Amino acid sequence: MRREKALIYLLISSFLWGTSFPVVKLAVSRISPFDLFFLRFTLSTLILLPLFKRKFIKAEIILLGFLNSSAFILQFVGQKFTTATEAALITVVILPMVAFLSIFIDERADLKKILAVLLTIVGAVIITTKLNFAAIEFTSIRGNLLVFLAAFLWSGFTVISRKIQKEGIKDPTWGIILWTGFFSLPVIFFKRIEFSSFSIGISLYLAVFATILSFYLFLEAMRVVDATTSSIFSSLELVFAIILSMIFLGERLTTSVLIGGGLILASIILVAKEER
Repeated sequence: MRREKALIYLLISSFLWGTSFPVVKLAVSRISPFDLFFLRFTLSTLILLPLFKRKFIKAEIILLGFLNSSAFILQFVGQKFTTATEAALITVVILPMVAFLSIFIDERADLKKILAVLLTIVGAVIITTKLNFAAIEFTSIRGNLLVFLAAFLWSGFTVISRKIQKEGIKDPTWGIILWTGFFSLPVIFFKRIEFSSFSIGISLYLAVFATILSFYLFLEAMRVVDATTSSIFSSLELVFAIILSMIFLGERLTTSVLIGGGLILASIILVAKEER
C-alpha cells in the first residue's frame, strides 16, 4: 500500500469515528448507553463471525482485542463519574504515550513529529475547554483514573498494532475486531439489554461504519504509517465530530473550535509531509 493511500484511510477512519459522537449523543436520549455499547459490539461480532479463521487465534491478536474492548469499557464507566470535558482532556494523553511507547518498536521521533504532537495536544485542549479553564475541577478521581487507564490501553493498542504489522503477521485486522467484540459480550451479565428497532438501527450503523470499517481502515493504514502519525490523524475525529454536531445538532461554531481545529490541521499537514 502506498503511503498516500494509507493517509486517506486514516482520514476516512477519523471521519467515521467522528460521526459516532453526534450519533451516540442522539441515541442516548432514547436508549441506555449500556444497551448501545452491547448492541454495537455484538452486531459487529455477528457480522464478522463468518470470517473467523484459526489464524486469528494468536496471542497478539487476542491481546489487541482485549485491550481495545477493555479501553471502551473503562472509558464508558469512567465517563459516568466525570465530565465530558475532563474525559476528553485526559484522553489527549494518548498522543505523548504513543510517541513514548513507539520508541520500543524502533520508531524515531524527529522534530516535526514532536511539534505535530504538541500542536495536536494544544488544539484538542483549546477545543475541549473552550479556553475556560476555571470550569475544570477534576473532582472525580475515580472517573478520571478510569478514563486515563482507557487512554493508556489505547496507546498500547496502537503501538502493538503497528508492531505486528511491521512483523508481517498476515491479515490481523478482522481478527482484532472480532476479539474486541468477543470481549465486550460479558457486559450482558451486568445489565438487562432492551431491544427496539431504533436501538438496533443506531447500533447497526455504529457497528458497520464506526467499528468495522473505521478499525479496518485504521489498522490497514498502520501497515505503512507509524503509530504516532496514526494517532495524530485520529485526533481529527474531534474536529469532524464538532462539524457534524453543528450541522445535525445545531451546535454553535466558536472561536476556540476554529483555533483548536486549525492547530490540529496544522499538525496533520506536518506529518503528512513527513510521510511522503
